Amino acid sequence: QHYFIQSNLRMSDGKTISTKSEYGSISAPDDATPGDVLTTDDTASLVPPRDLSSSQDLNDVYKHMGSGLSQYLYWAATALISYSDYAELTILSVALPSIRCEWQLSTLFETAITMSVFVSYAIFAVVFGRISDIHGRKVVLTSSALVLVASAGVSAGAPNKWVFLAGRIVTGACIGINLSTVCCYATEFAESSLRLVGLGIFVVSNMAGYIAVNALALAFLHIVGWRWFIVIASLPILPALVLLIYLPESPRYLCVSGKQEQAHKTLRFMAHLNGAQLPDNLNLVCEVETRDLGSYKTIFSKKLRNSTVCLAVIYFMDIFLEFGLIIFLPLYLSAGVCAGNGINQTPEHGCVPLSTHDMVVLTLTALFGYLGVATSHISAHKLGRLGPIRVSSILQTIGLSLLFFCFSDTFTTVVIMTTKVLQIFLNTTIWIMLPESFPTEVRSTAVGFVNGAGKFGGVLGTGWVQYFFYVDPRLVLGMFLATSVVGAAATFVLKRETKDVVLT
Repeated sequence: QHYFIQSNLRMSDGKTISTKSEYGSISAPDDATPGDVLTTDDTASLVPPRDLSSSQDLNDVYKHMGSGLSQYLYWAATALISYSDYAELTILSVALPSIRCEWQLSTLFETAITMSVFVSYAIFAVVFGRISDIHGRKVVLTSSALVLVASAGVSAGAPNKWVFLAGRIVTGACIGINLSTVCCYATEFAESSLRLVGLGIFVVSNMAGYIAVNALALAFLHIVGWRWFIVIASLPILPALVLLIYLPESPRYLCVSGKQEQAHKTLRFMAHLNGAQLPDNLNLVCEVETRDLGSYKTIFSKKLRNSTVCLAVIYFMDIFLEFGLIIFLPLYLSAGVCAGNGINQTPEHGCVPLSTHDMVVLTLTALFGYLGVATSHISAHKLGRLGPIRVSSILQTIGLSLLFFCFSDTFTTVVIMTTKVLQIFLNTTIWIMLPESFPTEVRSTAVGFVNGAGKFGGVLGTGWVQYFFYVDPRLVLGMFLATSVVGAAATFVLKRETKDVVLT
């Protein structure tokens, strides 16, 4: 016999029974019946579990059905999409030296290829974040994944640099659409307390895409060439597309958008996969802050303005650094700008593919980034969000300042690895905060806006590195340091702690 616990209970024999949450249930003593009053700290009683048909809250429904096959399938789709998106972004950084050699690319055209990916990413992230709130997550993600398959094929088979450029522009657009939408998708098909699981899978899969592409480049790029390398690295989007076609729309989105019947059907589908059963008279009611789905006015309202603006500024600066460092490290390694007494050489632009040693360093740097992912989730769970991002942003600024003292290649590589961990820590915590900071009806719009702002930072970061690296690498490092300082300041302006927020 199970009972719903409303407080900690102290039994007559001195034993204490406590629950993990206000909705937890425990097995009652053999001699207890529903309604029995036990000796307690504050005189509480055992009462029967709440009737799900009258509870009506989506989080209660998720708790009733439990976590099972349905969540695992949604999380698998999230993982594959996230992996594929970051794999596509990383492909360019490791394949570009080989492409440069084949087509004798100028610095200007090389910069255009890189920047065009992030420009299209930023624009489509903002636009389709709102479309996802209006028309739903499933249709946007499925359509974008289908186009991503086609654009990867176009890039791999490109007969010249112009077709390759067009393929990467479309690829960037798909990635922008996917990441803004799948971040929301990852949090909306399980109870609110499990959101860190979905977001953890989202971020870990991002890192997996980054690491796997560097590892694949180490193993296959010199053997199969950059065209087949793109094909191999892009394969995981195919099972993601199959899952997206099979799985229904986000129940939380359906609920807040007024599509109750479809929400009920989806929840029954999920319950069936989990081996649970929902009552026939389920009457789902969702808390809705606005019926104006995808409203920019709402995300800039007095209640949400601080979160929207501060997260956009922090993420802009963080992605400037992230993608700047992705481009900077291969250039640094292949050009050899560290002479042992600081960065005092002006590198020459030329056909210098990455060596095996360079690829090993890139792969190790990517693997090291998982430390940032792991520590961000631990700190988010234990300490919250605001304090850790403030500390990490300060440490990141200190790390970047050390890059000016290039005593050796090893020293600089270690500093870059450490700075990368701090940057990924900050990046991961921001992605955790984003879906927590906004209600479902404008969640994708807000995430798209912040994500788009960040990728405009990526555009400037990659462009700055690719142009000014060949003028003086110290100009690149100086800008890295400046953006880190501004981002750190914005973390102290951000007001809302989202650790205990219940998703609506």
